[in-house]
Amino acid sequence: MEKKEINELSSAFQINNILLIESRFKRIPNVTFNNPEIKREITIDIEVNVIENKVSVSESLSFKQTFKDEEEVSAFIKMFGDFEKKDDSPLDTEEFGKINGSAIIYPYIREHFSQLAAKAGLGLIFLPPVNFVKMKSESQTKI
Repeated sequence: MEKKEINELSSAFQINNILLIESRFKRIPNVTFNNPEIKREITIDIEVNVIENKVSVSESLSFKQTFKDEEEVSAFIKMFGDFEKKDDSPLDTEEFGKINGSAIIYPYIREHFSQLAAKAGLGLIFLPPVNFVKMKSESQTKI
């Protein structure tokens, strides 16, 4: 296996900050578990703003769980990533934000959501992986 220097593997983009901007969570006292009629809706919104070499990515997740038309659990999480292009890169800054920036932020959203669900007594609710390459042409996606 060929060894690579750290400099050869580093990205042309730098992460300056990832911040939690907004977090809301709500559940009813008697949530339904293990029923095939439970419906879950997950929506992801991504906004990218580029100014010169700075890339700002705002990513939000909306989660709803309903059972027999009653909303039992809902959550909204919004996180912000601040990135900076340091070196030449074949990747456009807008494309970096939509694909890479979003993919970097998403695990933080998943972790925050999983912790909220666990603290609310819902057990672990795992959000599915997202293909941000496929999603790049859309600003909102339901998964």
